[in-house]
Amino acid sequence: MRVADSLRQPEYTGENRCGPCTVVNLLVTAGLSAATWMLVAPWSGIGTFVVCTAAVYFRGYLVPGTPTLTKRYLPAPVLRAFGKEPVADRTVRSVGDDAPSERWLLAAGALDERDDPEAPTLADDFGDRWETAVENVPFGAPTEADLCDALGTDDVSKHADTGAVVEGSRSVRWLSVAAMRADIAAARVFATTVEGWDDVGPGRRVDLCRDLRLFARACPDCGGGVTLDERTVDPCCERPHTLLEVRCSACETPLADAAVAGTDGTVPSRVRALRE
Repeated sequence: MRVADSLRQPEYTGENRCGPCTVVNLLVTAGLSAATWMLVAPWSGIGTFVVCTAAVYFRGYLVPGTPTLTKRYLPAPVLRAFGKEPVADRTVRSVGDDAPSERWLLAAGALDERDDPEAPTLADDFGDRWETAVENVPFGAPTEADLCDALGTDDVSKHADTGAVVEGSRSVRWLSVAAMRADIAAARVFATTVEGWDDVGPGRRVDLCRDLRLFARACPDCGGGVTLDERTVDPCCERPHTLLEVRCSACETPLADAAVAGTDGTVPSRVRALRE
């Protein structure tokens, strides 16, 4: 019993068992067992079936990364049949252009509010996709072509490594090259997973990617962990402000910052930044 308990993964078994994941892994088990039966020996095929089925039963899946792989690659009708929402079916067409970033990012699946609606966090699946996309963005300052593609416009004029003028009117400055790479990667994920991304204007894209960086989990440049620092300032004749700064804990590269009016401690400051 102790051995069985040590093998069991409660997060993927029992009430938490995922139907699509189980089906996919049992199909893999059947295929492996049949191949072993024919190519090696019948007893080997039976042994393979027993071992693989036990792994699916106790651990929830056989193939590493199954929870992410099934959501990403199984056809939408299959996922819906099991009550799952395909990530690629996300749509932001019903979100108004002037809606707060929080609402848009929730609709896009970038943020997850299931644990606490007042404190959404970066969605695991989106975070994984984002970090994978970052790995495919070349090191160094992105080109004007990269920015045009990310912002959905052909009018971007770069100034120095981290500055640009978008459509001749809006001046945008990133905190670092790493922050630029994070935005380009995020835009690529949105382009492939969110219906309606093509309709989002350049200015809105800049704001959404900037706000999303407040939830970054890893540094785009070195892969180090990320820290969120907060401090309150109370200037004369103004309301107190909470200043936020997200930076890499390893190389100290700044990734995002924001200023939030007030000092409300009931809602995380970075979430309040999305609502203002």
